[in-house]
Amino acid sequence: MSTGPYRSGHPSAAARPASGQVECPGCSKQVESSQRTCASCGTPIATVRCGHCYQMNSAESALCTGCGRELGLEPVGEPDAFSCPDCKLPFQLFRGGPGALHDCERCGGQFVDHALLKDLLDQRELYGKVAPRPPPRRNPLATPLRYIPCPICAEIMLRRNFGRSSGVIVDICSRHGMWFDRGELPAVLEFVEAGGLELARLRELDEQRESQRTARVRKVEEALAGLSTPSTGNPFDRTRRDAELADAALSLAGFLGNLLK
Repeated sequence: MSTGPYRSGHPSAAARPASGQVECPGCSKQVESSQRTCASCGTPIATVRCGHCYQMNSAESALCTGCGRELGLEPVGEPDAFSCPDCKLPFQLFRGGPGALHDCERCGGQFVDHALLKDLLDQRELYGKVAPRPPPRRNPLATPLRYIPCPICAEIMLRRNFGRSSGVIVDICSRHGMWFDRGELPAVLEFVEAGGLELARLRELDEQRESQRTARVRKVEEALAGLSTPSTGNPFDRTRRDAELADAALSLAGFLGNLLK
């Protein structure tokens, strides 16, 4: 959660489930509640920022459409020295905890410092352990393939499926932070809160163990294969083969012992 300045101004309303669609006050068309402006008439739609996940919501929302929490005090942004890689317009800067979030008011893209992102993820992971549920899934193929530069250093960022199974394709600069298109940061936080990141860690650990097990099997097979070569009558060769056989037996015993752990 942001520790920067806040402002009030969000009208109180009876708590109700957040809706993904709202009616544009300008042209009455149905638009996404997280959309900054109406594509048809340009009327502002999402004007209230959540202090928990930084998602933008319509003024009529009582609960955040990103994280489902009650909307209260709104974090206040500052002028930013960096610009959106898509819109080329200056970001709005939000300081939170150990880092900062850079937000584009036009497209809704967000660039989050590694330190702040870790803080947000840690908070959500702890929060999710209170009421665990299956992690949500998104189709990664629904995200257009594109490569964008880091807003800080201008290096082309790497595209990754967050948590390997979330379906949210994010762009990562190893030095400065992670880029989220509009709505992706709340989706990632929801994935983490539902235990998706912990499942990804367990899956990676299982893969590492399987890789190590495969490597040990290969090592034993190679040692045994070397002993299949016919020996000569040379005493030196017999002594060497006896040592190799002993090493192979020890490797096999160690491997079997690890399997039984």
